Amino acid sequence: MESSFVETIRVNNGQFCHLAYHECRARATSLAVFGCRLEWDVAGMTVPDEARQGVVKCRVVYDTVIRDVTFSPYTFRRIGSLRLIEDNAIDYRFKSTDRVALEHVFAQRDGCDDVLVVRQGMITDTSFSNIVLEDTTGLYTPDTFLLNGTRRQRLLDEGVVRERVVPVSELYRYDRLYLINAMIGLEDNISLPLSAVRF
Repeated sequence: MESSFVETIRVNNGQFCHLAYHECRARATSLAVFGCRLEWDVAGMTVPDEARQGVVKCRVVYDTVIRDVTFSPYTFRRIGSLRLIEDNAIDYRFKSTDRVALEHVFAQRDGCDDVLVVRQGMITDTSFSNIVLEDTTGLYTPDTFLLNGTRRQRLLDEGVVRERVVPVSELYRYDRLYLINAMIGLEDNISLPLSAVRF
C-alpha cells in the first residue's frame, strides 16, 4: 500500500489559519515522495456550518491527490509531565498517517502525559508537537526536530523563536517548555516547567 500523508489545519471561527505553510509542506512532501506536484485546493473549500464556531481541526489526507478532508472539534490536551525517551532510529520527517514509530515511543511514557524524544543525544519533539524552550534570553526551538511543523517554521520566519542546538545534557538550563503544533500556539500556553520532564 502506498504511503499517505496528512496536514492538520487550525480553523478559527470558520477561517483557515496559515494555509500557505500547509500548502508549501504538502506540495514539498508530494514532490519528494511521489515526484509529482500536488493539486492543493483547500483554500477554496467551504467550512461546514457545524465547524464555524470556536477552534476546529481540519484534517487533509493526501498522496498524489487530496483523498479526504474532515472537520472535528478540537480540545487542547493539558500536559503536566514528559518522559525523556531515547530513540536513535526514529524517522518522521514527513507528516505521515503512519504513526507507528511515534506510538511506540508514546507507549513508553511510564505514567507521564507524553514523551520528549531524544535522538543521538539531542532533544527533538514530543509525540505530537514541536517544542519551544524559554530562558531569560528568549525562546528557542531545537534544530534537531523530528518534523518541521508549520507553526514552528512560521515562528522562526517571524523571528518569534530562534533555532538552537539543544543537547539533552543542557535541557536543565531552560525554565519552561512550550508545546506547539498547527493547532497549538504559544498563546495557548500548553507548557510546563523543566522540573516536570522526567529522566
